[in-house]
Amino acid sequence: MSNKHYTCPFSHIILNGRCGCKFSTKDCVAEKEFGSCLDIEYSSDCQLLYQQLRNNSNFVLNAHNQNKLSVAQQSKIKMGGLLALQEVITNKDVDSIDDISTLIQLVYKKYSNFENIPFSELMPKISAFKFRRKF
Repeated sequence: MSNKHYTCPFSHIILNGRCGCKFSTKDCVAEKEFGSCLDIEYSSDCQLLYQQLRNNSNFVLNAHNQNKLSVAQQSKIKMGGLLALQEVITNKDVDSIDDISTLIQLVYKKYSNFENIPFSELMPKISAFKFRRKF
């Protein structure tokens, strides 16, 4: 492992405390804190997974032909997608992800690549996901 840091598409939800990843780290520029990844392969895998979730979520988000998504829509795809994927793979319904890198490994073990993920099973869960819980 080197001192290089790579893009993490899930950094927002990691910094928010809803997810963890053994390769995540915090960086700061001036007073702005942001997350990044310490492993280039996992960074690439997470970006590919996010793209698959994003590409398959247009119907759920009513975002057809829409290039830019709101922060809320992105969070719904990211957190809702990861939680749905974890539930489909592990049959456990939880509201957080301990380690995204472990989830990536489980996806490859079960589906061999991201294109084989049963997105039709994930979409109802992504659609129902609410980032902010009402008390």
